[in-house]
This record gives sequence, structure tokens and C-alpha cells, in this order.
Amino acid sequence: MKAWDEELKLMYDGDEIESRDDLQAYLSYGELVIFRITNGEYTQLTNLQCTGLPDKNGKVIYDGDILQVPDLYETPENTSTTYHTDVIDFEEYGWRLGGSQLCEDYQYISYECEVVGNIYENPELIEV
Repeated sequence: MKAWDEELKLMYDGDEIESRDDLQAYLSYGELVIFRITNGEYTQLTNLQCTGLPDKNGKVIYDGDILQVPDLYETPENTSTTYHTDVIDFEEYGWRLGGSQLCEDYQYISYECEVVGNIYENPELIEV
């Protein structure tokens, strides 16, 4: 689990969420909610769902991560691999990478793609 604090511009990992006194996680109506508590005020953080998939370097991929994705075409003029970036996100029917639903491409992500940042800390990495 990870959480983004928009106000403080900080990312918290699961160990921090569990060990810090000013962070609390609750299940509410089947959803995990995470709060930062400061002077008795509760600020809800953005919960980042884990995909359960590693990237090609073994780094766990989370909702909102930006992946470096190899282009899957070669031409006689260009045989070197080129890359683009895409965002992985969860929508109501499942995980999506760059707007396309992931069906059986899970192994492709673990073998070929690399986490290079996330939309919260590195929005400049998103290609327009």
C-alpha cells in the first residue's frame, strides 16, 4: 500500500503508514481510507492500489505509476528499441495502461516495462 498526501506533496509507503502515529488507515464500506492527523484534524490521503505486478527490475507497480514502455514495432530503417511512457491506472473494470485495458499483457509488463515515476511526484514524465 502507498498513499499520496496532496497538501504536503509526500508519498508514504506501507511501512510508514503502519508505523507513524500521525497516519491512520481504516476500512470504510469495503474501501481502504488513509488519513494524516495533524492537531486533531484529519486529512484524507490518496490511496494507491498495488497492481501485484513487478516491473522488469522487480519494483512493485502501483496505481498512478508511469511506466517506460517499449514500442513494439521495427522497420527496416530502425531496428533499435524506442520507448514511450504510459500511466497505469485502475478503472471500474480493471487495470489499464495508457488507456488500453490489460487483459493478458501482465507478463509483458513484468518483462519489458520499467517504473520511471508516478503522476504525483513526476507529472512531467507523462507524454502528451
